[in-house]
Amino acid sequence: MLIMEGECIIRDMDIRKIRGVVKDYAWGNSDFIPSLIGGYTGRPQAELWLGTHPSGDASVEGDGTLSALVMNDKAYLGEKGWNEYGGKLPLLMKVLAIAKPLSLQCHPDKVQAERGWKREEDARKRGEAVSYQDDNEKCEMIAALSPITAMCGFRDLEVIKADLAAAVPAAYGRTLKSLAVDIETLFMSLFSLPDEEKEAILSELRASLEASAEPSWEGLFITRKGISLECLDEYPGDIGSLFPYLMNIVHLQIGEAMPIVPGTLHAYVFGNGIELMNASDNVLRGGLTRKRMDLPELRSIMKFEPLDVRKCTTETDGYGRTVFSSPSPDFRLLAAASGTYEIKNDPIAIVFVTEGAVRFSSKGESLVLSKGEAAVIPSGLEYTMTVRGNAYISEVPDA
Repeated sequence: MLIMEGECIIRDMDIRKIRGVVKDYAWGNSDFIPSLIGGYTGRPQAELWLGTHPSGDASVEGDGTLSALVMNDKAYLGEKGWNEYGGKLPLLMKVLAIAKPLSLQCHPDKVQAERGWKREEDARKRGEAVSYQDDNEKCEMIAALSPITAMCGFRDLEVIKADLAAAVPAAYGRTLKSLAVDIETLFMSLFSLPDEEKEAILSELRASLEASAEPSWEGLFITRKGISLECLDEYPGDIGSLFPYLMNIVHLQIGEAMPIVPGTLHAYVFGNGIELMNASDNVLRGGLTRKRMDLPELRSIMKFEPLDVRKCTTETDGYGRTVFSSPSPDFRLLAAASGTYEIKNDPIAIVFVTEGAVRFSSKGESLVLSKGEAAVIPSGLEYTMTVRGNAYISEVPDA
């Protein structure tokens, strides 16, 4: 049943299946995303985008793009969400499949993104390389679908110095000790070292690690030693291979999540997960990359204080779903295990089924999502969600 009110279409039930966009980045693995959605190609499939960002706009089953659906049908965002976000979905949900360490990266806040986007306007028009892909901040969180190892934020300076002195004692005495007056000076100075000094540091690091009796893996998690060895192999000559000794190593068990706020240097290393973020693709890189780096801009947005990494806390909402604490007011991530959930007056949401199947029922209509399928749910819809397995839900909290 369709009821027309001006240009706003209201439906008794209009949960629509959507199909995400796969990104074949080199750091991805070749099996996890195909195990969910099919389409095995043998190539590394790193990300599945479920959102409206122009770099990967999801498609709606039988009806164009998700961005067009949300823009043209105000019922999806609802009146409050439409007024707040102007017809745009402010979040981006992804599935990540990580086989190799990603680039060390940092994301801007809203003010920094707007400033950078505006400053690079002429360069974009000329087709030149730029650092900002949009004017949105990029705050994010990741929930583990398998054990995940990541690097996130800087360690205490005294701990960094002690570990560098142990890992590369000759290089520490010769070069690094004098640079380690503070984290910012150490980090930025490493990039400007002569190539021969970088090579000497990395050669000593490899020899030290290979001689060490410490394990590269502890169970399903890769250790600091293992990360550095993988970086040395994957990114020859990149001084970023030393950075696992500057940064916190974080391990996430299945079902755990970690927030990452703008200004935090980080890199995912290994594992599979659900990532949720602002609808942004702004990435400033700081090592472990063959892509462009803009070190002055990176320095201007990055936080160099030691970070006490804390995982997301969880609570149960009024419908019985697990809610992860969110680092942003623009999105929140929920999980629904096997059970029946009666939902009323929720904001717009994207649902992705990671195990089993989910049945949605409302006013005599129903829709079933199988493992690997996703859907968008309009704001304010009353429905029953019956889960046999597990599903993740991304929502715009205030829409």
